[in-house]
Amino acid sequence: MPPLKPASVASAILHCRCPRCHEGDLFVHPGHYHLSGLLDMPDTCPVCGRDIQIEPGFYLGAMWISYPIVMVLLIVSLLVSYLVFRLDLLVSFGIALALLLVLLPLILRYSRVLFLYLFARD
Repeated sequence: MPPLKPASVASAILHCRCPRCHEGDLFVHPGHYHLSGLLDMPDTCPVCGRDIQIEPGFYLGAMWISYPIVMVLLIVSLLVSYLVFRLDLLVSFGIALALLLVLLPLILRYSRVLFLYLFARD
């Protein structure tokens, strides 16, 4: 398989596609807010057959990716609401937590996708 352009890799990550073929879905349910099966992943890529469930506990490492994402979102939203809009600190925390709660499904999924792309590329 010829090497792909960086734009196609970025597009595959954005659309949660297989790191090998960039076509197969990494999640059983394509909607990011299908909460009952949010992190359900097939064992193999439906297109190329690449093993997606690398080993038991493999995706626990995705926490190392989700943590900095959450911290950046938390700090930026706190700074913007408290310093720019001059809101009360407690209100700023409430806004930051609401933002993180709304974005949590995206953070969880994309941290898994990024972890897979970083450590299991063919």
